[in-house]
Amino acid sequence: MIIFIQISLLLATLLGVGIIIFTKNIVHAAYALCLALIGIAGIYVILMSDLLAVVQIMLYAGGVVILLAFGVMMTNRLRGDKVLSKSENTVIGAIISLGLFCLLAYLISGSTFSTSEVEKQDQIRQIGISFLTEHAVAFELVAFILLVALVGAGYLAKTAGDE
Repeated sequence: MIIFIQISLLLATLLGVGIIIFTKNIVHAAYALCLALIGIAGIYVILMSDLLAVVQIMLYAGGVVILLAFGVMMTNRLRGDKVLSKSENTVIGAIISLGLFCLLAYLISGSTFSTSEVEKQDQIRQIGISFLTEHAVAFELVAFILLVALVGAGYLAKTAGDE
């Protein structure tokens, strides 16, 4: 049963990546990116890394894809025509991607990974306590910077819409 789930998540991720590569419509590419990121989150769950899975879904599949969709909608509204992408240098990109894949596969196959049995709840608890005690200033700074970026993006979108 677990093999079926692993293969399903792999196929969902590869389907999303394939759509991203071959589609001309940027909105479809954004939804395909969401599919690929959710597939990766499922792989994290299988690897018993629940915290990474939650971060993957909340931060990447939720936040980044929504920001990308808003960016596409704002661009589409400003120019009035469809936002399409062109694929250039696909052969060079395929060669570089295949080479990088082979290099990573070689490096991963030659390395030894050590695993330790750590209580999952304890690990998540320790990270939460660390964020709110030792790293509280950095945590608040990142939140403030993200807020400033969001307000700035809204201001720029409103200014560009007024012109």
